[in-house]
Amino acid sequence: MSWLPSILLRPHSGALIVLGTSALGGAAYRYSSSSSSDASLNPHSFTPYTLVHKQPVSSTSAIFTLRNREGGRDPESLKEGWKRSVWSVQVKQPQLQIARAYTPLPPLSQTSPPSAAPESHNADGADDDAHASEDLRLLIRKEEGGEVSTYLHTLAPQSTVELRGPNTECELPHDIKEVIFLAGGTGIAPAMQVARALGQRAGSRMWILWANRRREECAGGVSDGDEGDGETVRMLRLQPQSTWWRGLFWGRARGTETVPLHTQRQMQTLVGGHSSEAKGKGIIVQELESLKTRGTPHTRGLSISYYVDEENHFISPGDVAKRLHVDAQSHHDHGEKGSKVILVSGPDGFIAHWAGKKLWVGGREVQGPLGGVLGQMDLGDWRVFKL
Repeated sequence: MSWLPSILLRPHSGALIVLGTSALGGAAYRYSSSSSSDASLNPHSFTPYTLVHKQPVSSTSAIFTLRNREGGRDPESLKEGWKRSVWSVQVKQPQLQIARAYTPLPPLSQTSPPSAAPESHNADGADDDAHASEDLRLLIRKEEGGEVSTYLHTLAPQSTVELRGPNTECELPHDIKEVIFLAGGTGIAPAMQVARALGQRAGSRMWILWANRRREECAGGVSDGDEGDGETVRMLRLQPQSTWWRGLFWGRARGTETVPLHTQRQMQTLVGGHSSEAKGKGIIVQELESLKTRGTPHTRGLSISYYVDEENHFISPGDVAKRLHVDAQSHHDHGEKGSKVILVSGPDGFIAHWAGKKLWVGGREVQGPLGGVLGQMDLGDWRVFKL
């Protein structure tokens, strides 16, 4: 079966179960205290990893780089997962005996510019270079009231973090040709997994529409097709706004404050990584642009559009509609066939607004009927999947 939805069982007998969106980690549930560690990542027991680096992305989020403490090799299921699915790992919070799922970012070697060597965190860098391809990188936002994310953000380098997985959220159709990915916040992580997978599929095409609360999350990002200086575009969009839209998309209202432009520039310096080369671009923006460059020789392109709540710039139904039939005539003329998929990932409110809520049926989490904005649109032969 080429299209496998994520179906997760309710907890029983103390076993871990993770609900909700993989991008945000979902809800946290108690795990079995009898679980034993294993040298290699596996879905049955927790494996100890070492936190080798924590790189700020914004004032509330960071990329956590984790390395297998025992040097265990990646299982074949993980290698296959990178090629054809969206997958997550479960992270243990040992003090409260709960766990939460996070979606790994593609390996640094797959998202850094070809001319740039992976950043080393040891004195000579040799050990880091040797393990970089198997390090796991998690984009984690410190959420208000989030027990697991708060715990992780307090950890110092060289701390132990226990992981379990991989857990497949969905498997991409073998004949996939086009993807429209609606990402909210850290929902960009699964979008980057899909972009990596499609980057090696000849003739594929992908559009990422990424929405954030604040510019600091996507510092320096300019949408494909935007004209003029990115800072000027942002200044023109900055307008006072009410909280209803934020509450609808992001679940918990965060107030009406905005981040001043001088603060945005400071954050761009903080999260820019190789700032002299990236010209103030945040690390996630840099990696998205690298994915776009790497896929160019094999595909029909990766297009990225940025939307920022505080700049009064939101994804509209028209933004989706104009991408639904971009290549329809070309495909018809050349007799090309292939699956077309719309993926939605982000906070619960974001997913519900665009595609309707996921449901619990018979003790299983299922996709539920298509609703929201997409449910009212003529999607033709496009299929929708909620992550």
